[in-house]
Amino acid sequence: MRDQYAVFGNPVDHSRSPMIHAAFAQQTQQALDYRSECVAMSDFSRCVTHFFSVGGRGANVTVPFKLDAWDYADQLTSRAKAAGAVNTLSCLEDGT
Repeated sequence: MRDQYAVFGNPVDHSRSPMIHAAFAQQTQQALDYRSECVAMSDFSRCVTHFFSVGGRGANVTVPFKLDAWDYADQLTSRAKAAGAVNTLSCLEDGT
């Protein structure tokens, strides 16, 4: 099974992340899928929870959800704490 990654935002069509990650995966021979997810303004937590519940490994977060991602995260780095925002979410081996 290929690892699943995504970028969440609204709008998100402008994101180059899927193209960049596809090129990186090809260069490093990694089996991964990376997609864009345009999320309704009130639906961030539900969509991210679903993504991780079906095997998502990591997600980038773009506007306007960086503060929502900060609230969503189980653990925060010192940089995230200082910024009060998060732009990357990952699912660790222990499920957090």
